[in-house]
Amino acid sequence: MSDDTPDDATPRPGPLGRPEFPVARVGALLGLSPERAEVELADPGSAREAVLAASRAYLRADDDRRAGRTPSSAIAAHPDFPLGVAEALVGAGVLWGVTEHVPAIALRAAKDHHLDGRDELAASFVALVQETARPGADDAEAWAGQSLLVAILQRSGDPAAADALARDLAAHAVPLDLWRDDAAHLPDDSLAWHGGALVEGMPPRRDERSLSVEGAGEYLEQLMTRMLRDAEAEDDGDGPPAPGAPGAPGDPGRPSAPGTGPRP
Repeated sequence: MSDDTPDDATPRPGPLGRPEFPVARVGALLGLSPERAEVELADPGSAREAVLAASRAYLRADDDRRAGRTPSSAIAAHPDFPLGVAEALVGAGVLWGVTEHVPAIALRAAKDHHLDGRDELAASFVALVQETARPGADDAEAWAGQSLLVAILQRSGDPAAADALARDLAAHAVPLDLWRDDAAHLPDDSLAWHGGALVEGMPPRRDERSLSVEGAGEYLEQLMTRMLRDAEAEDDGDGPPAPGAPGAPGDPGRPSAPGTGPRP
């Protein structure tokens, strides 16, 4: 066996060391050949390049989709495109520390979850936007996430907290509906991202733990691994879990997403 190919007795490095990590599925999502997926994902440099390339391809394809154009990127043909691919790429970015495109992709996932009525998940992705946004580079995405959080709190949390965030947006000349833009763009008189206001009042987690942004990265890692593992089982003919079954959406035993609270 070659030195660069891990065997069953050798601990798999980095993210691949997680139990039952779906190497083939992640490799396919990132456009890696089945023969080379494990080796390339085990190499931090090649894995990060693959995550960056797939993230750029997703953003191009999703731009086309939102503009009513037929996406030209091959990633649009993935059966989980767009939302499942966005979730997986955010998770991959967190796993390999490649967060350059995480704010933009996480914002799109948050919007889609909110529009589908899943505010707890939407809040988790907003937390990732805020935690990974680079001041001066991702200001529009960060403020758009803050504006989306206002909508989430209005519907599923504390209206007083929503009002406080809305006033913060107004003070920075940020439109309240910025999150609705296909590609967030700040008015010229908007102020730079300041790191987010301190907010509380999100609905309680199903496991009754306090809400926090601190566990958002860990949650996204679990989300990506679980989602890809479920998809792999579906490809093998097992099919997705039935509604109400363990692991299915809405199952009380399914890990809950952290919302947002005081920033650490």
